[in-house]
Amino acid sequence: MEAPRIPPDRDLSIDAVRALCLPVVVLLHALQMGISGDPLRASNALAHWQPLVWITWIGMIMPTFFIAGGFAGITTWRRLRASGGTAGEYLRIRALRLARPVLPAMLAVLAVLGILALCGVDAGFLRTFAFRLAEPLWFIAVYASCTAFVPFMAKLHRLAAWPTYFGLAGAAVAVDLLSRFAGLPIAALNWLFVWLFVQQLGFGVRDGWYAKRPRWLLLALAAVAYGLMCVAVFGLGYSPDMLVNLNPPTVLLLLLGLAQVYLFTLLQPLIRAVVRRRRVLLVVGALGVFGMTIYLWHTVAMGIVVGIQLALGLPFPEPLTGAWWLTRVPWILAIAIVIAVLCPLVARIERLWPKERPGPMRLWAAILATVLLVVAVGWVLTQGYLVPGTAGAVIALAAAIAWLTAGRPARR
Repeated sequence: MEAPRIPPDRDLSIDAVRALCLPVVVLLHALQMGISGDPLRASNALAHWQPLVWITWIGMIMPTFFIAGGFAGITTWRRLRASGGTAGEYLRIRALRLARPVLPAMLAVLAVLGILALCGVDAGFLRTFAFRLAEPLWFIAVYASCTAFVPFMAKLHRLAAWPTYFGLAGAAVAVDLLSRFAGLPIAALNWLFVWLFVQQLGFGVRDGWYAKRPRWLLLALAAVAYGLMCVAVFGLGYSPDMLVNLNPPTVLLLLLGLAQVYLFTLLQPLIRAVVRRRRVLLVVGALGVFGMTIYLWHTVAMGIVVGIQLALGLPFPEPLTGAWWLTRVPWILAIAIVIAVLCPLVARIERLWPKERPGPMRLWAAILATVLLVVAVGWVLTQGYLVPGTAGAVIALAAAIAWLTAGRPARR
């Protein structure tokens, strides 16, 4: 049997790490969903599980997602620009790829919550549960924001790569210091500075910067990055929990991004060799095709599984107890089964989207539509699904999709 054809401009190592990171993120979200009490309430089940703190020094793989996103973003932009495409066209393509899958997933979550409410499920539980289901949307809001900067950041990377790296890192450090030690309410700025820096690391991977360095140097730089993280934790009072440092991002995530890009480069030859095996490549390909569906719809799957559990009268053990850990296996398997059923169904739904109108889009229009996307998703993320403004957020998201699909011809 012939091996699957691999496009010449694809890097299998990037596809592989994205595929590997996806199950890790979904598994973490599934384990964090704690439902217990009388009346029932949803909470972060792992909030007080101390081993997770140190696991996050390796298991927090969101920087790798943004590194891979930077690699893909600059590759797409360069290809589009070489064929005469515009920044507005790039923003339109990337924003649509994010916005279109989000809308049906949000509507599905609302539908599940609505069914639970009609079945008489406690309103207090639904509010806490709905808020937990909205949390994974942070990635969509931040990733859409960073992606919108790719054409501009790619130009800075071409003209002044090192000043750009140091400028973003300096801005992130300044925000951290001023918010932490001067009490200024500016920590949220690092949602942009930290993730733009990590995305920029993906540009360096695309250009082969790190692969040109000696292996001993990459290992030493990774050790230095982890060493600086220890200084921040044990000397400056930063939390050792990378999940705490995620919201909002701190310089520890910036340093973790550096460590991960060096370690990834060291492992790239091995990853490429493993992924070329047919079975591995098929798994990576499947996770690539259904990756966004798995990420967005695993919250729907959790809602469905909880609904079934309530309908059957099954108990909800207290998080971190022996009974809770034992039930995590069937809990995760049930979520995986529902996701497997949903993936082909969602693919059919997504094929119903109308084709976008041919032609580029004006940059200002693409920017405004992207802002509308980010604001809509950000509202649900920060407020939860069961608030009065959710209907407006859904309408705003639908409007952004319609605008991006219809487009507006750019002046030549």
